[in-house]
Parts: sequence; C-alpha cells; structure tokens
Amino acid sequence: MNTIFLALESLLTRYLNLHKAERDSLPTAQFEEPWPSPCVISTLESDEAPGSSNIQLWRPVKREADNIFADLEKALERPFHTDIRQFYGSFWSNGICVERDDINFSLIQVWNEEDQEQLKENLLGHAFARIKGRLPLTFFIGCTGGNDMLCLDNDSGQVVLEKPGRKAHKVLSPTLETFLLSLQPTLDTY
Repeated sequence: MNTIFLALESLLTRYLNLHKAERDSLPTAQFEEPWPSPCVISTLESDEAPGSSNIQLWRPVKREADNIFADLEKALERPFHTDIRQFYGSFWSNGICVERDDINFSLIQVWNEEDQEQLKENLLGHAFARIKGRLPLTFFIGCTGGNDMLCLDNDSGQVVLEKPGRKAHKVLSPTLETFLLSLQPTLDTY
C-alpha cells in the first residue's frame, strides 16, 4: 500500500474542498502561455490582460508513475528513498500552499512532463551540491517564503528544514506520511 499516495490524496482533497467552500471553484493556475497538463480542466482568458495571460482551472490527477527518478539514481549511484519516489510520482498537480502550527510553505508538485524534467534537473543539482559539501543527501519537497527548504532525508526518511548548502537545522517529522497528514491547505497563491 502506498501510504504517501494516500496522505497526499487526503491533503489534495482537503485543498479542493477548501477551494469549493471558500471560492465555489476549482483551484486556478496562471501562466503567460497556456501550459498543458493532465490536471487542467479548462482555460479562461484573463480579464486583466486579454490575449496574453491565461487562467487554468485544475484539479490533481492520479498518475501511475513507476520510478521517475531511475535515471537520477543511476547517475548518483544510490537509490532514492521510496517516499520521495512516491511523493513526486503520485499525482499531476500544481503546487499548493500549506501550513501547520510551526511553518507555512509551498509544497512542490509536478504539473506536466516538462515540469518533471525541470524538477529532476533541480533535484540532481541539489544532490550534487549536497554530495560535494559532504552533507547528508536530501531531496526538497517545499520551500518557505524565506531561505529555508523542506526536504526529505534520503537515509532516515525524516522531513527536515534546511538552508541551501547547510545541514538540516530542524526535524519537522519522523516520516513524510505523518508530515503530510499534519498539514492544512491554504488559499495563498503558489
């Protein structure tokens, strides 16, 4: 059983329910050009900038991704924690803003294939920097409005808070599943 999928599904469902209750709508994403995604329901032209900006109504879509990081694991010559593979491989979705009593942040998700490739490049760069700095291998899952990143520790599976190029300075949760279940979605713009 994929517990990360279930915890993420619960969080995304709460996010959709919040949008329905507060805005009577699906969530929206705005891009200069339409950026196709399996989770786009419809695209509306923006009243503020007709012809140049588009608002896309979307909802998360389950995906059947095996291991989207197989090539990165081979390049780094080490396996990735199962939780990070499940986290990024469970849904097509825009990122969302979330909070709990000790932190507010943006939770990263994968919008489409192109976004997935950009994510992989960024994760690889992050991993190389961690290895070069002789720091524990982590993979980011979110970021705060400041300089902190929320990461999954590849060895322990803990969710940690860290600054780029530094060791984690706070453990937020012993597991990703527990962490995801502790979050509350917000209507802040991603």
